[in-house]
Amino acid sequence: MKLQQTPDRKATGAPAAAFTLVETMVSVTLSAIMLSALYACLASGLKIERVTSEDLRATQILVQRLERVRLCSFDQVTDPDFNPRTSSESYNPAGAARGSGGAVYSITFTPTVPAPGTLPESYRTNMLLVTVGATWKSGDVQRSRSMQTWVARSGIETYVVAGQ
Repeated sequence: MKLQQTPDRKATGAPAAAFTLVETMVSVTLSAIMLSALYACLASGLKIERVTSEDLRATQILVQRLERVRLCSFDQVTDPDFNPRTSSESYNPAGAARGSGGAVYSITFTPTVPAPGTLPESYRTNMLLVTVGATWKSGDVQRSRSMQTWVARSGIETYVVAGQ
């Protein structure tokens, strides 16, 4: 049986198996860039999600106000006591009492008689163009959304109220 001896590294002049300072600095720099990019992506994604949620809540508020108009009589649509011209609502109404309601939406309700020439005169005086708008501040940006619908003097409310 013959035993082989491995030569000593110092004796053969082979380099030691380790990272150099340059390799270490390059890897640390790349890691810092990748972690910064990951953080920026997460922060951007969360901001987009917040803005989208606020926009969806504004749409829900606007649809709620317009659905209410469907059940109003023609006189109730123009009555500011029944349909206030301005109001406000929180992103999270349940949390508003605790101070954690999120964005505050300013709601405007504007019923207007259509301008002359837009509809035949016999229709124009029996129609309203209802515009509901919402504005809110998201971070440092002022945002707004609005929706419109037409209301006729002899609209759907007479059928709903009569139970037909």
